[in-house]
Amino acid sequence: MPRLTTVLVSLLIAALLYFTLIAGIDGQRTWAAMHRLDWVGWISILCLSLCNYGLRFARWHGYLRWLGHALPIGRHLLIYISGFALTTTPGKAGEGVRAVYLARRRVPYAHTVAAMFAERLLDLLSILLLSLLAIVSFTGYVYWVLAPLAAIAIVLWTMHRRSLLRAAQQRVAEPQTFVGHVLHVFVQAWERAFVLLSWKPLLGGLALGCMAWTAEGVSVYLIAGKLGLAVALTLAIGIYATSMLIGALSFIPGGLGSTEAAMALLLKLSGLTAGIALSVTLIARIATLWFAVVLGLLCLALLELDHRRHPGPAGEEEIS
Repeated sequence: MPRLTTVLVSLLIAALLYFTLIAGIDGQRTWAAMHRLDWVGWISILCLSLCNYGLRFARWHGYLRWLGHALPIGRHLLIYISGFALTTTPGKAGEGVRAVYLARRRVPYAHTVAAMFAERLLDLLSILLLSLLAIVSFTGYVYWVLAPLAAIAIVLWTMHRRSLLRAAQQRVAEPQTFVGHVLHVFVQAWERAFVLLSWKPLLGGLALGCMAWTAEGVSVYLIAGKLGLAVALTLAIGIYATSMLIGALSFIPGGLGSTEAAMALLLKLSGLTAGIALSVTLIARIATLWFAVVLGLLCLALLELDHRRHPGPAGEEEIS
C-alpha cells in the first residue's frame, strides 16, 4: 500500500493540474457560477453524493456478508470510503488500500478481488443502463436503446452460467500472449466472484448501482436548475451516466479530462452555451469526484492513525 505522504503528493499534483486547467479555460465564469449556487444547493448536491457512496457501500458490505464476513459496519465504512482517496492515482490503487485493510480483518484477498470484480461489473452495467436515458432524450435515436439492452441481458446471462465459466477456464488455462494473460486474469476474477453473480445478489446489486448513479445524475439536474437553466431530469441523468461511461472507457485515473469533455459536450448539445455547460460540468465534478477524494483522505488518515496506535500482532493479516 502506498504511504500516506505519497498519496497526498500525487493527489496534490492531480488537483493542481485540474484546477489550473479550470482557471485557464474559463475560471472566471466557473467561479461566478459556483457563487451563484447557494448553500442549500451545495448541501443538496453533496447529500446526493453521500447517497451514492452509501448505496454502493451497502452493496459492498452485502457482498462480503454473502462471502461469510460479518464486519463492524462503522470500521468497514471507513475502509470502503478510504479507497476513494486514490481515485485519481494510476492503477486504481484504492482497491489495493481496501484489500490491505480488509486483510487485517481476516478477509482473504481473493474475497476482496471477487467483491471488486462484481462491483465494477455492476457499476459498468448500471451506468450503461442509465446512459440510455440520454439516447432516448434525443429524437430519432430510440431504436439504439435495443442493442445495449440486449448486450446487458447477454452479459448477465453469461456471468451466471457455470458451464461457460468452465469452458473459459479451459481456453485460457495456459496463456501465451498478452491478450491471453489479460483474459486469464479476467476469468480468474470471474471464478472468484461467481457466488456473487447468482441471480439474487446480481439483480440486487444492479438495482443498488442504478439508484446510486441516478443520485449523481440528479445533482447535474439540480446544478443546472440553480443556475436558472432548463435541463430535463432524465436527460441530466443520462448525460452524467454517459460521461462517466466514456471516462471509464478512457482508462484515465478518475476519468480526468475525458469525463469533463464528454459531459460539457453533451450539455452543449442539449442547448446550453459552451461556457455554462463547462461550469455545470466542473461544479458537478467537484461535488462528486473531488468530494469523494477528500472524504477518502479523511478516512484513510483515521485508519492509519488507529493502526499506528493499535498495531495488530505479527501475522494478523490474512494473505491467502
